[in-house]
Amino acid sequence: MEKLSCLLFFLLCGITVCAQQLTVATYNIRYDSQEDAEKGNGWKQRCPFICQQIRFNDFDIFGAQEVLHNQLVDMLNALPGYAFIGVGRDDDATAGEYAPIFYKKEVLVLLHSGHFWL
Repeated sequence: MEKLSCLLFFLLCGITVCAQQLTVATYNIRYDSQEDAEKGNGWKQRCPFICQQIRFNDFDIFGAQEVLHNQLVDMLNALPGYAFIGVGRDDDATAGEYAPIFYKKEVLVLLHSGHFWL
């Protein structure tokens, strides 16, 4: 019995548990406004820079605030490796600002989601 215990001890010592390392970020996207566009800092100017920065940093998960539906669509088109969870706050569908959480589809699997507003 002692030999079996020693054998099990050494076998189990050889098993290592590796924590998964995730790269996480958050962005205040700023909603798409005509006033910003007139000043040269509209969504069309910001979107490529933001998406390039996300690709460069290779985030596994990132949250975003003040995202309108058209901005969400633009980001998903520019970042095809990502999926998101979230809804627009005005109708729990697509109207109003989102606070989406984007995640890399190849790294994470969505098992369940929900949302609430404070």
